[in-house]
Amino acid sequence: MEPIRHALIAICLLFLVIVVGTVGFVYLEGLSLFDAFYMTIVTITTVGYGDIIPHTFYGRIFTAGLIISGVGITLYVLIEIMESVLEGRLSKAFGIARVKRGVAKMKNHVIICGGGRTGGVIIDEFKREGVDFVVIEQDPGIARELRGKNLSVLEGDATKDEILVEAGVERASGLVSTLPSDSDNLFLCITAKEYNKNLTIVTRAGSKETAKRLYSLGVNKVILLEELGGMRLARSLTKPAIVDFMDSVCPTKTGEASLESLKVEHGAKIANKRVKELRIKEKIGATIVAIIRDEKVIASVGPEDEIREGDTVVVIGMRESLDKLEELEFS
Repeated sequence: MEPIRHALIAICLLFLVIVVGTVGFVYLEGLSLFDAFYMTIVTITTVGYGDIIPHTFYGRIFTAGLIISGVGITLYVLIEIMESVLEGRLSKAFGIARVKRGVAKMKNHVIICGGGRTGGVIIDEFKREGVDFVVIEQDPGIARELRGKNLSVLEGDATKDEILVEAGVERASGLVSTLPSDSDNLFLCITAKEYNKNLTIVTRAGSKETAKRLYSLGVNKVILLEELGGMRLARSLTKPAIVDFMDSVCPTKTGEASLESLKVEHGAKIANKRVKELRIKEKIGATIVAIIRDEKVIASVGPEDEIREGDTVVVIGMRESLDKLEELEFS
């Protein structure tokens, strides 16, 4: 709306100059109303004089002032009108170029393929967690809406090699595919793995058969959204307390309880120590609720249990407490 307001102001200024010029020439040169109007237009557009020219001394002084002010305002009007027409296209072009430059500098980021309803939830979660990400979205309307939120968005088909390369798939640490078609998700995962064999991929699937194929390709996690949604609906009736608990540890607001998982890297200072020695609850107010070791889950964690290299430790606590986990030196 701002460019339109500027354009309207400019047009009003131009109209004012034309009125002043016309009245001035009528008064100073004794011209008819039409001749005065004609001479004003010729003057402010710098076309030059032909059959009508100023004859009096004051008429020429007035003309000089009219040229200076009229030409400036006329140029201003043209610029504002062009800006109001082209601003959307130019800002989009510059915005796309800026995003591409930003993505080209990204490393160890996550690529979100699909920015629709499911992708939107992932975007919100990544923003809360401070994850660097870029979104690939084919729908121009959705892409425009996401760009309006100052997100890094590439418009195009995520199954195309050039778009994945542009998104930095070779430098990325992870990829989330939310494409609605199983065939598209399958093809996307094959292409992404060709460019980056170490890429962690999480994708959705519509059937168990597709999930098996995706796992065989090296996809790390396949989510059956319909099955997951159905189980949640059923448990909301049969075991509502459990659903309420899971909601409380998967918060949408800062300050609520949350779950966090951290990998114990080689040489980490907490490795080969018992839970009670770490004193996590005393230090940050969080509690270890599970240890994942060799794809097995140790759910009943006691004070004598040992943390080993390669373990994934699952901790529950307030969001501000979990932000301090890095101080315990897991890596």
